[in-house]
Amino acid sequence: MEKKIVRWGILGCSGIGKSRTIPGLLNCANAEFYALAGRNEEKLKAYAEPFGPKKIYTDYQSLLNDPDVDAVYIPLPNSVHLEWVVKAAEAGKHILCEKPLALTEAEVRQMFDAANRNHVLLEEAYAYRHAQLVQKVKEIVDSGEIGRIRYLESKHSTFDTNTQGYRYQKGLGGGASYDVTSYNVSLASYLLGKDPAEMHAFCGFYQGEGVDTSDAILLRYEDGVYAMLYAGLDAYPRGCFSVLGQTGRIDVDHKFNSRGLCHVRVSKNARPQNAEYVDEVTTDYTVWVDDNYQLEIQQFCDAILNGTPLTVSEEESLRTARVCDAIRKAGGID
Repeated sequence: MEKKIVRWGILGCSGIGKSRTIPGLLNCANAEFYALAGRNEEKLKAYAEPFGPKKIYTDYQSLLNDPDVDAVYIPLPNSVHLEWVVKAAEAGKHILCEKPLALTEAEVRQMFDAANRNHVLLEEAYAYRHAQLVQKVKEIVDSGEIGRIRYLESKHSTFDTNTQGYRYQKGLGGGASYDVTSYNVSLASYLLGKDPAEMHAFCGFYQGEGVDTSDAILLRYEDGVYAMLYAGLDAYPRGCFSVLGQTGRIDVDHKFNSRGLCHVRVSKNARPQNAEYVDEVTTDYTVWVDDNYQLEIQQFCDAILNGTPLTVSEEESLRTARVCDAIRKAGGID
């Protein structure tokens, strides 16, 4: 009988797993939360209790050695993604790994080499990319409704003041460039589909650990296209982006992983009249957005079971990592 369900193992007791990924997984008809691994047995049991996985392990390798685990989700600190992605690939498990996939483009290449060598799937877990909101924007851009893109602007901030958390620990791969700037870069990579030709980066730092807490990035692409990206751990929580084309613009006033009723505003036909713009026509597209994390698991399972293409490709992950490498170098982060 053809396999209809993917049995998942999860490495670590993460906040994002508990609040979003596991609830999403439990709502997928083609997925089963089969196993959980953690290093603190007391914490592990308390974390597992509401979700009821069939097995729990007190070390990650034991979960990877379980022949009944088909795929693993890795939400561990950024600094150990490479280690556990490679180990999971060598154990023959398909892998969904939280963003950023790795600390450098070179590490991303090592990960995909391991996955390809062991004939398993590997995807970077940008949940927003699996959902209808950004896909509607891409559809409008590709349709030519606003003409050729001239400018992209994206803002993403979280106001995370927990300086003891992993985002402020340089040794764990903390910092805005990894945690929030990467979203903006991912969006630009998806909508523009190419590397920038030039960039300027301005970064603010937390003195205690030397991690970047804010990044303002100007990117120049060929053909006169520009992007301005702002991200911060120390600014009011905000998520929004806009795309300016030759004949119109798109505005999205929603955070990346929004769900429920969302709006994409397209404005066209404005013309200058003295000091004003007149005759602008605005179309408000209403988009129902399903749970990003449920869609992410569901689509990854479909790729395993039916061979459908992954939403976030190897090429896209490499481009995002490559641009983030350049941002850190330009901003004096590394």
